[in-house]
Amino acid sequence: MPGSPKDLVVEFAQERLAHLGSANPCRLKPGWSPGVIDAPTRASLACYQQAVVDDGEKNGKNSAEIFKTDDKGTLGPATLTSLWAQGITPEKVRPGSTTWETTQLMAAFWAAYNRHYSEADLTRARINAQYGIDHFRTGRDATSRYSSQVETKIRDYQAAVGLEPSGTVDWPTLRKMIGGSVM
Repeated sequence: MPGSPKDLVVEFAQERLAHLGSANPCRLKPGWSPGVIDAPTRASLACYQQAVVDDGEKNGKNSAEIFKTDDKGTLGPATLTSLWAQGITPEKVRPGSTTWETTQLMAAFWAAYNRHYSEADLTRARINAQYGIDHFRTGRDATSRYSSQVETKIRDYQAAVGLEPSGTVDWPTLRKMIGGSVM
């Protein structure tokens, strides 16, 4: 909205959208205002959301649930979960590993779980966002270790979205996240 203050969570989403493949029609092109959902950002978000839904409905590649909670062109929990989940593969998130993808996964879970943000929640969202911004701008990754806490989050998410709660990241879990399935 015009006049809204800048926010790191929006800036992360912008960086993620700006780093979609160069041939991706939803890629956020230069000229956007960092941290503000301006017209180019809103258009890129809407395009991304529709592409996710289309890919899910036509190709079965995700759950296509973004619009269950988020309005088109907005950055709600489903869209944020989807943006965080992009690029994660099961091979990169395994017990004992320490990877950027585990950090992404934890940020995606966090977005999927939070519908009403307290001040502490907003602080966590902004810390995660800074990790994502650093990843895209500088290539500096905040890696996280796959621990029993991660396994518990995976299991809880799987159960909440109707999957077998195995506690292991697999393609069905990632498809739910990319599709915007949230609690």
